[in-house]
Amino acid sequence: MKIVKMPRPMRMVWGSLIAYWLAGIINPAFVAIAVMIALFIPVLIVEPLFPSRPES
Repeated sequence: MKIVKMPRPMRMVWGSLIAYWLAGIINPAFVAIAVMIALFIPVLIVEPLFPSRPES
């Protein structure tokens, strides 16, 4: 089993803000990407608190 290192929540906040900023410059569809990234932040915060056990 390979361990995947998740990004820290603050990096996700910056990514969400940059995607929102790009929506005004490049394409309005980047707003949807910014919202999806922002909604994923609570998952990254809660994951270390409640780690799941690998089922084998």
